[in-house]
Parts: sequence; structure tokens; C-alpha cells
Amino acid sequence: MSYLTKLSQSPRLITLAVCSAMLATIPIDAAFARPTSRSTYQNSCRNIGVSGDILTASCRRINGTYNLTSIRIRGIENIDGKLRYTGSSTAPSTYQNSCPAIGVAGATLSASCRRINGTYNPTSIRIRGIENIDGILRYS
Repeated sequence: MSYLTKLSQSPRLITLAVCSAMLATIPIDAAFARPTSRSTYQNSCRNIGVSGDILTASCRRINGTYNLTSIRIRGIENIDGKLRYTGSSTAPSTYQNSCPAIGVAGATLSASCRRINGTYNPTSIRIRGIENIDGILRYS
């Protein structure tokens, strides 16, 4: 019996084939293809700063000039006083809502974050997946 004959006789196989075909058409967002990759922007950017969940820097272009650029830091939250990545690299960060003292040194984000009991904890995390592409901060 051919594959197509078997497929036409099985509603489950038809459903599986249709779902597979639909998933194959969904584009993968290149900006978040590798959310666990190390950030490299700090190697070619200067005056790096952070305000809430916005990372800013002056980044070197291919021609040697510098460009002021910024990007929203994604997927970081405060879990009982500790900066942690959420399950989704495309999710907005929420740490800035409960961590008043936020700073950045290279690719390390630091903050003093509120615990469940109301006290604050100094914490830090490596920012993932951001690079300098010709003077513009982008997710790799």
C-alpha cells in the first residue's frame, strides 16, 4: 500500500501532515534564533549604559565612525530578588518594575532587586545574544 493510500485512510495522519505543513510555513524570527549566544557588542561599543530595559551604546561602524544606538533587553525578570531569564527570549523584560538600581558593565546587567519579603538583593546576569552590526545593536 502506498504512503498516500495509507494517509488518505487515516484521519490522524492527515491531521499530522496538515499541521506539519503549517508549521513549516511559519518564519523563524532571526532576531531570536540563538537566545543563548554570548553578547559581543561590548567588544566594539563604548559608553554602554542602561535605562530600565533599554541598552544604549556608541558602537563602531565598519568605516570606523561611531553610532549611538539602543535596543530593548528581552526575556529577563526578577525572581525573588534574582535576575533570571524567562522561558521566552522574545518576552519583554519585567525586572525594571521591581529593581530600582540598574546598571551595566560590558555585557553584565546588575541591579538591586526586591525579594518577596520586601528586602533588596544585589544581583547580576550576563546579557545574551546582542551584537554590534555596523554600528547598530541587534540580536544575533
